[in-house]
Amino acid sequence: MLYIAHGFAIEQLAEPLAQWLTSAERTQAQKYNSQARQVQYQVGRGLLRWLACHVNDVSPNEVVISRQTNGAPLLTIANVEIACSISHKTDAVMVACGPVDALGVDIELMRPRKRQAELVNEFSDGFMQHVKAEDLKTFYQRWTLAESVTKAQQGKLLATLREPFSSYRGSGLYHTEQQHMLCCYSASQTSAQWWRVTTTATQTLAVDLVFETN
Repeated sequence: MLYIAHGFAIEQLAEPLAQWLTSAERTQAQKYNSQARQVQYQVGRGLLRWLACHVNDVSPNEVVISRQTNGAPLLTIANVEIACSISHKTDAVMVACGPVDALGVDIELMRPRKRQAELVNEFSDGFMQHVKAEDLKTFYQRWTLAESVTKAQQGKLLATLREPFSSYRGSGLYHTEQQHMLCCYSASQTSAQWWRVTTTATQTLAVDLVFETN
């Protein structure tokens, strides 16, 4: 089973997710010059650990989130390495984990880009095949999938965008919310549970199952 979680208003999520951070992660966050980047780092790590504990019924001290040589997160649950991925924007965060060979997620705000028509044309033989420049939904489905594949393969985005889209057709899980496109890609087909995480009036976490696949 693949597990995914996302949330918005990350400033509000920061407080209830703080308890899911290690002291080392709090120290690491302070090394970022930007306050916004500090919050993104903490919320991303906190949400990933919460998700790992929530779906695997393990204690927080059994979940270790380190860094690979390329900077990507490395997740270990009860001494077993599990694939994971984190993505965040200004006010949104998304994480995923599961027993698959490779995993990547991406979240993007669906707004027109300055070079959108050029991008569609440049990669029309690859990921943007048969995409119309004005079709924001399809454009961002392809873009987030390319970003997710790149993370999973630890490759380069431009190289991924030039790959035949037919090789990845149907391999992405998508969710749209608050004008954002969210995508999760895994190298192997598997069932999935996708959760939305919010906060209550008392600053505690609240969760809803967005959808589940078989």
